[in-house]
Amino acid sequence: MISKTTKINTHHNYLLLSIGLVTHIALIFISLFNQGINLNFSNALLVISWITILLFWVMNRNNSYEGLEYLTLLPAIIILMFHPFIQQTNYVSDYLTFKAGMHIIIAILGYSLLAFGAIFSIFIVIIQNNINSPNKNTEFFKSKTSLLEMEKVLFQIYWIGFIFLTITLITGIFFSEEFLGIPLELSHKIIFSILSWLVYGGLLLGRARAGWRGKKAIVFSLFAFVLLFMSYLGSKFVLEIIIGH
Repeated sequence: MISKTTKINTHHNYLLLSIGLVTHIALIFISLFNQGINLNFSNALLVISWITILLFWVMNRNNSYEGLEYLTLLPAIIILMFHPFIQQTNYVSDYLTFKAGMHIIIAILGYSLLAFGAIFSIFIVIIQNNINSPNKNTEFFKSKTSLLEMEKVLFQIYWIGFIFLTITLITGIFFSEEFLGIPLELSHKIIFSILSWLVYGGLLLGRARAGWRGKKAIVFSLFAFVLLFMSYLGSKFVLEIIIGH
């Protein structure tokens, strides 16, 4: 009876989540494509949060990661709440060619995958602390899979995200004028992106060569994501929200 009830609750939750995803993407369409293509800080957050929720929806269909929803859905809800108050205009329609569009799509996919990787890393740390702590203060975070299996999934996510990040950097740095229609300028955005790429690359190399795992690998990955956040979303936040440019 309990098992049947659990299945009903899981189905109900996924139905609600599916409705939320549809509503979320409808908001993205209205906000992003209103009078052009408005790729501002708030809309970028909307898109990235939608992709992270979609990844959660795909990965957790069997309810294997209990509590992961707190780390994915709560940030998305906060973004949705603040979206009307931080909405700015940053239209890219005038210079958006097909190549530039592909560059932006690949970049956002890469950022989203690496963002979800950072969220999943935090989830793994919580699970690991639950195993090692006698108090189990956060036992509402549970996993039906082992730490080794979760880390395997995590690094698969990081590999795909790293490939997208690599493509983004190559097209943005070496083919900036061809893809984006603007000459390359050395900026903090590029510097942070390269630093992030180096840390992610070092992490994946350490995993492949030395079998890095556990908190050591997760600390590396979270540091890399902070650098990545500063490169794109951080710079957009400063320019649009703080400076108001």
